[in-house]
Parts: sequence; C-alpha cells; structure tokens
Amino acid sequence: MKLPIKALGVLCLAAAILGGCEDNSVSDKSNQAAQPAEVSPPAPTEKEDTNSNDGVYAGSKNISGLELSAELTISGNSWSAVSQLGDDSPEYQNGILKDQDLYDDSGLIKIGYVSGSLVSLNGYPNMRK
Repeated sequence: MKLPIKALGVLCLAAAILGGCEDNSVSDKSNQAAQPAEVSPPAPTEKEDTNSNDGVYAGSKNISGLELSAELTISGNSWSAVSQLGDDSPEYQNGILKDQDLYDDSGLIKIGYVSGSLVSLNGYPNMRK
C-alpha cells in the first residue's frame, strides 16, 4: 500500500509518540515535523481576566421614616450608582475603581471601598452583591 507523504508523516508522528518511527523515504524536514512539540499552558480565559468585583450590589436603610434604596454596578475599573429616598427622583453617580477603593469621577477623591461582597460608599446604605 502506497501512502502519501502527508499521511506517512501523521503515522510517523503517532509512532514517534508511541515509541519511535524510522522511515528513510520521508525527508528530513518531515522527520523534524514528526517530533512532538512542547505543550504550553492554556491561555487564561476572558472570565479569569475580569475583575472579581464586577457585579451589582444593592442595599437600603430607613432614614427618618423614609426608605433610602441604592444600587451600585461595578464593571472593570468603573462604577455607577443610583439611589432614591422615598418617592423623590432617583440620583445618579459614577466613578472609578482603583484596586478595592471607589473614587469619584475625577479619580482624586476616595469615597468608598469594596470588601468581598460588600460595598461601602459615603452617603449610601451598605450594599451587598
């Protein structure tokens, strides 16, 4: 049976992995390709690269009989929050996340922090993921 050189190379590779292959009809170039290549570790997945703080945090507290509710969303190195006191209009705020600290939108004034599944932000109730 006569095999094409490509098929012979594949067979040689399989034989090399299992214990060796010697065929003089295959060129030196094919024999080099038959040697197993080094296996590199898998590249990190996108999920591993994302910030572990990412997600939605929510909380509420009672202030003089009115319910203050808040929701904060972290995505990468930015955050946004919405809060509402009773029936008042919602208020929005956003900023920058540096390590575990929450800064205003200028990135200069620290106004809160993330600790595990808890967010503490000045003027807001504590929020949990």
